[in-house]
Amino acid sequence: MPVKKLALALFIVVIIALYFAGGGEKYLNIHMYQDLFEASPVSTAAVFFLVFMVGTSCSLPVTGILAITGGIVFGTLTGCVLSLLASTLGGTVALYSTRYLFHDLVRRRFAPQVDMVNKGIENEGAFFLFGLRMIPVIPFWSLNLLMGLTSMRVPVFMLATLFGMVPVMLILSYTGNELGEIEGFSLAAVLTPGLVLALCLLATFPLLARVLVKLLRKRRSQ
Repeated sequence: MPVKKLALALFIVVIIALYFAGGGEKYLNIHMYQDLFEASPVSTAAVFFLVFMVGTSCSLPVTGILAITGGIVFGTLTGCVLSLLASTLGGTVALYSTRYLFHDLVRRRFAPQVDMVNKGIENEGAFFLFGLRMIPVIPFWSLNLLMGLTSMRVPVFMLATLFGMVPVMLILSYTGNELGEIEGFSLAAVLTPGLVLALCLLATFPLLARVLVKLLRKRRSQ
């Protein structure tokens, strides 16, 4: 087995082993981060970043919940930055896992989507990936795996993922930040203007993203 494949396989095995040995489910508990944040904000950010990156590396569907958690614990801006960087790096590891280890398995598992992705990349290049990040027709975790079946260069993948995920992560982090401000369970305490705005953004973003991507595609073609 080539060195790259062996190193990647060992990395994945170690991650899975550490997850189960260390009771990995506790790292998805928001109270753990809140308690840790009071003691050491920097350590909390490091643990959160590592958990987020490992989760996306293993193609677990945790992106949305962890992005909201980041907003609750760290606030909108810091939570967004941590989520963006962790999801991009984790997605890159997932891409490598398909490219060097699970190529045939992913091709069989996602056969209906493979041709669509390859055709889109052939026609539009990195902009196609950027559009899929903005409009999550294909879930984040599975798109990372599918991109490993394409010939897209890793730096291009990372940039398209990073910039395409900015609006999504910003809205999720903002929603988390507003949820973290709730101090009671009364209607007035829950339905604050900020939280109402966050929920409206979550509900309307798919439509807004479609319009934005369409405008960018038109401008790009011109």
